[in-house]
Amino acid sequence: QELHETFSRASDPFLMRSTARVPITVATALALVALAGLASSAKPHPTPPDSVSVVATAEQKFVPAVIVMHVGRPTTVRFSSSGGVHGVASTELGIPATTIMPDTPVSVVVTPKKVGTYKLPCTIVCGPNHADMLLTVQVKP
Repeated sequence: QELHETFSRASDPFLMRSTARVPITVATALALVALAGLASSAKPHPTPPDSVSVVATAEQKFVPAVIVMHVGRPTTVRFSSSGGVHGVASTELGIPATTIMPDTPVSVVVTPKKVGTYKLPCTIVCGPNHADMLLTVQVKP
């Protein structure tokens, strides 16, 4: 009798399908739970810094003349020169003395700490309009 019941279950397609599904369903559920645990423990990716490009021109101008940043948000400022050697620095914004040379772009990451408007003059005498060469940085909340 037992042998007959065992044989009947083994040869019954419905019973074979339903018992075969149980381990797959349990395995799938366990895998989903494990993945959910991994996803919740994963560290979120940090937000990449904002970026802006500034060109110091042979006409002794920064282009654009005004850039915007936000308090506490890192911003990569990529300086390049289309002619002449120029410079920029700001202790208030944490920009170290930076020389801007033709064909040699330089990047500085700035994380402003305080709202305000900052005027950054060119720090290297670069021509007759040097005194008027200003980069304005507006820092917003």
